[in-house]
Amino acid sequence: MRAMKRIIARVRNFATNHGEDERLREEIEYHIVLETEENIRAGMPPVEARRAARLKFGAIEAVREHYHAEEGLPIMENLLYDVRYTLRQLLKSPGLTVTAVLTLALGVAALTTVATWTNAVLFNPWPKVTNARSLRFVDATVLGNEGYSVNYDQLQYLRRSGHSFAEAAAFSSTVVNLNPANGQPQVLNVGTVSSNYFQILGVKPELGRLFQPDANDRTYGAQDEVVLSDALWRSQFNADPVLVGRTISVNQHPFTVVGIAPRGFLGIFGGLAEAAWLPLSSLRNLSPDRPPDPLKHYGLQVAVRLRSGIYDRTAAAELHTLARTYTAEQNNGNRNGWDLNLRDCSHFERGLFYGISEQLPILAGASALLMVLVCINIASLLGQHAAKRRHEVAIRTALGATPSRIASRVIVETGILAFSGALAGWGASLGLSKTLYLMQPNIGIPLAFNLQSDMRTEVLAVALAVLVTLACGLAPLRQSLRVSQQEALHEGGISVAGAPRRRTGQQILLGLQLGICFMVLVCCGLLTRTAVNIFRRDPGFDRHHTLTATVDLSRVGYSQERAQIFLTTLLDRLRGAPGVASVTLTTHLPMGDNGSGNTLGFSIPGYVPARDQEMLVVSDFDGPDFFHTMGIRLLQGRDFTSLDTATSPKVAVINKGMADRYWPKGNALGSRIVGDKIERQIIGIVPNFAYHGADDTEPSPVLFLPYLQGPTGYDYAILAIRFRTTATAIAGQLRQTVAALDRGLPLEEITTLEEVTDGQYQDSRVPAELLGVYAIASVLVAMMGLYAVMAYSVIERHREFALRIALGSTRERIIRLVLHGVIRVVLLGIVIGGLGSVAAVHLLRSMLFGVAPYDPVSYCLAAILLLLTVLLSGLVPARRAASVDPMQALRSE
Repeated sequence: MRAMKRIIARVRNFATNHGEDERLREEIEYHIVLETEENIRAGMPPVEARRAARLKFGAIEAVREHYHAEEGLPIMENLLYDVRYTLRQLLKSPGLTVTAVLTLALGVAALTTVATWTNAVLFNPWPKVTNARSLRFVDATVLGNEGYSVNYDQLQYLRRSGHSFAEAAAFSSTVVNLNPANGQPQVLNVGTVSSNYFQILGVKPELGRLFQPDANDRTYGAQDEVVLSDALWRSQFNADPVLVGRTISVNQHPFTVVGIAPRGFLGIFGGLAEAAWLPLSSLRNLSPDRPPDPLKHYGLQVAVRLRSGIYDRTAAAELHTLARTYTAEQNNGNRNGWDLNLRDCSHFERGLFYGISEQLPILAGASALLMVLVCINIASLLGQHAAKRRHEVAIRTALGATPSRIASRVIVETGILAFSGALAGWGASLGLSKTLYLMQPNIGIPLAFNLQSDMRTEVLAVALAVLVTLACGLAPLRQSLRVSQQEALHEGGISVAGAPRRRTGQQILLGLQLGICFMVLVCCGLLTRTAVNIFRRDPGFDRHHTLTATVDLSRVGYSQERAQIFLTTLLDRLRGAPGVASVTLTTHLPMGDNGSGNTLGFSIPGYVPARDQEMLVVSDFDGPDFFHTMGIRLLQGRDFTSLDTATSPKVAVINKGMADRYWPKGNALGSRIVGDKIERQIIGIVPNFAYHGADDTEPSPVLFLPYLQGPTGYDYAILAIRFRTTATAIAGQLRQTVAALDRGLPLEEITTLEEVTDGQYQDSRVPAELLGVYAIASVLVAMMGLYAVMAYSVIERHREFALRIALGSTRERIIRLVLHGVIRVVLLGIVIGGLGSVAAVHLLRSMLFGVAPYDPVSYCLAAILLLLTVLLSGLVPARRAASVDPMQALRSE
């Protein structure tokens, strides 16, 4: 209790420090006055009496310090004094302060931004999902390509036979029309999910309830229910609390709103935001044709929870076994090679997480290298600052300052720099993290990433900045304290050429800094050349002067027969429109996302496949004049025409990759092929073109089928119009033509084919752009560090330069002398960077296209750019060294 009172008294005295100090002064003065009066009565003169009284009392400042040490909080007082002193000193050195803070902010911003992205993809992608990191996904391998969906029967087999999985839920994503009572239909991206979807995710409703987890997904029409996202509920229904229980119109069919999902939950489809969720049992009512069993061929993604104690490797091995067993039970020779795979969220190939996760290691490595540059830069800056203060430290030590007292002041100084840099970097990362949206291709669907900065990221920012500055600030201080006081006090007079050992250390640090810059520049050059090569590569079709738009007739109630009539009429009218060169429709644009990945099992009469040979081919449906409109030349045969209808002989066109694989003798044209129990004649062969992406190098077999001969259910179409005028004019004509046929039919994704394909080029352009940003940042950090080191070196050696000039050296020789040392550092940096780039390029090897890993052009350009950077940084200090006035410099001695 007594100790507590003592602490409270100390805190009170610290808080009222000014008043206590005045009272102490008055009390001391009172004692001195009393003693003075006694001395005067003893016969001393007044001046001598007061002097004797002060001598008898003792050191007044020592008494005051002892009092504050016993009655106050001396640690806090010293800390506040150090903070005030440090702020004044930093304001007197704005160059050091701004450079250090900006350098720290740059490194912290880069690392915290990548940490936020990593958290959004790997650690906490869905904040409303319970234990999101333990969620796993199942996809299929088809034709050696991974990431394919599974159907409902395969999901049921997994549920029945899989022993590693506690739960399994299915989900997919589709586009529907929300039909308001008044106004145009609104296009929404929604999730179609199994009844236990929300249960496996552990998501709780914000309002109402979610789907019944034990409902039968194949009891079609029994659960025409919908769960709305919080965002849709607020934006379209004004957060109406009585909406639950009412019906809304989706694809012109009534659905009952049973609940509202919690705020922030937008689905788990890899960054693609879903506005609402419909049960799988509602699929039949979403289509006007009412298929008897829509889940039979409906592509689904599967999310699973592993049983307790089951590891990923065990579950993945069981999946491979289940795939082989399922294939054997189906007894279907066309399913050879089909397999099942286990994924975590970062390797789930649907959505955007997979592409982002592939780039994260590169970005993390670049951020780490940038932080190393920051550390070297801060070490150089604070090392120079400590060298400047060596004389001051010696004086303070001679006057009685203890090493701990001097160290505390350095800790306060580095702490202020650290927290300033961390705060600036963290604030910048809040804006930089949003650029993740800009990196993604425009696919016409809202995106959703969890980019909220959490406590771990903030602690990371502060801890990095503090550790870097403390380590870089205390190391030179320790060296300064080891120097004898006499040596430090006389250092300025005896040094002419500076400290060779210190200059050698600075050159090694600069060489390491430039080496890291060289590594980043080489990697940036390789990725830039890759992007250029991909962009210059002929895709095999003409992506210019073509307008595209999508129509989904099923969402507005069109039957298959009515949809065929509508599309045929629309094509006929557009062909005669002014400015239209040709028009077609398709389910998959070259280098587009929509409709890609459809596979078809097939056989060839008279062809005996090899053992385990996969008789599966990627296919899509294309309208009349498709290859002519896309600018794809025909190697043999003809294009599809308007005569290729459901009543005409069944035909097909293949690419050269399929012709070479299955008809190596060159007799593919006119041959027969059987798919979906339909025999077709091959009427044309086209070259291999960029079907999936711009960097397609392996000619995968592709089968093209006439759209007008397509199976039931193909009422979704992408229109493609090659025009002679402008895209704006053709878009207006397209809207007028569609409105004349059906005023209530919405046109979606009206854009040019060039803009569609730009999304694929962006996949190769984004890594180069990001690494380019890091390269620029690295060069700027290196320039700041190099300039600071050289500027200080010139100041340190100004007496040497003055003597050289006084002894007859020209200013040009002084400039060459300074720059000669810089060039040595550049050569050291190129050697260090060349060795480091061997490992760095190895990580990039899989991302390169059309460029060798050790491309001499990239290395030479990096070396030239590094040399120019160093020369620009050293030119100003070199000219300053050459402008030293020898008389003034020598007189100052």
